[in-house]
Amino acid sequence: MTTRMGADWRLLAYGFLFMFWSSPGQTYLISLYSNEIRAEFALSHGDFGALYSLATLLSAGVLVWSGRLVDRVDLMRLSLALVLSLALACWWMSAAGSALSLLAALFLLRQIGQGLMSHTAVATMVRYFESARGRATAVAMVGFAVAEAVLPALTIAMITAVGWRMAWQHTATAIVLVMVPATWYSLRGHRQRHQRYLARLYGNGNDRSRPIQRQWSRGEVLRDHNFYIMLPVYLAPAFFFTGFFFHQVHLVAAKGWDLSWWGERFAVYAGAALLSTLLTGPLVDRVGATRLLPVFSLPLAAAFAILSLSSSTVTAVVFLVLTGITTGWAPTVMGPFWAERYGVQHLGSIKALGSTLVVFSSALSPFLLGWLIDRQVSIDTLALASAIYIIAASGFAALAFRR
Repeated sequence: MTTRMGADWRLLAYGFLFMFWSSPGQTYLISLYSNEIRAEFALSHGDFGALYSLATLLSAGVLVWSGRLVDRVDLMRLSLALVLSLALACWWMSAAGSALSLLAALFLLRQIGQGLMSHTAVATMVRYFESARGRATAVAMVGFAVAEAVLPALTIAMITAVGWRMAWQHTATAIVLVMVPATWYSLRGHRQRHQRYLARLYGNGNDRSRPIQRQWSRGEVLRDHNFYIMLPVYLAPAFFFTGFFFHQVHLVAAKGWDLSWWGERFAVYAGAALLSTLLTGPLVDRVGATRLLPVFSLPLAAAFAILSLSSSTVTAVVFLVLTGITTGWAPTVMGPFWAERYGVQHLGSIKALGSTLVVFSSALSPFLLGWLIDRQVSIDTLALASAIYIIAASGFAALAFRR
């Protein structure tokens, strides 16, 4: 019997909380510390971008292996280990005393927060809510949207009040105090849920080598030519969102906007992301993720096109709204897409492949955009080129799944 939305609210709460607390490893939050970190370690935009890209790239390489843990390790044990590891990463960040130590802290934040916590949350929603994958993923992503609404302004206030190092220490403490008991409570009774999942996957027999429906291995996915045709659109939001928001302090300065005002406007972005998530979750369950894949990044293309044309504060709000629409839509499409097309038996391994490629692309963008910014390429030019690329990538995805 499929896990029902209303009957298992604690598992939905688990997805919500894990997505919320993945934020310390996400670019939009780490980048708010960029001015203080660059000043303390004497780094240029390109230098810090390169360091951040290297940490993210190393994280992507490890995620190919670590992402499989969600298929092999008891979810309660894995989740508690991730919570404590993220707290350790935040503490390490607060104590970094050299560029090498900073690199290690960034690696841990990216691997645990941006990588494994979000990966585990979405994989859990997709695996156990078989008939409501889009809606369950949407609920989890509400946690991320809420974090984006409240954490930027709170983080800026903490940095101003106690300094960037103490801000990281406060974050580590909050993670332990909130997430250890919340994880234990939300996953009570999970073993029985997992047994029901195995019964759906293999039937009521004892043969665990023959699933009822075809379940692709990661090797088979790598031999599917459609996988490569859809990759450009799949990777586009992570690449461009990470690149532009990592350098958001420069973006705000180039456009003549106030940074505090920009931080407060993140609530608009988060609201658009939240509304998009809530609307597209049920849509995915009705229409199917594969059919929606080619169009989910088009609002982001429109956002960059508009950004390239104007520097007004209205443009800033429109940019955040359109970016939020794609950000909210992306996981409700891509999480269920892997299960819909390739099955759930090896979901962690296959999704880890996709997540690794996303992290790899997000590793390249801060360095590449930082390098271009250092060479006086304007934000307007970068935004227009991004819009053109996304439109082309959407066209390729439409061709891949036109049948």
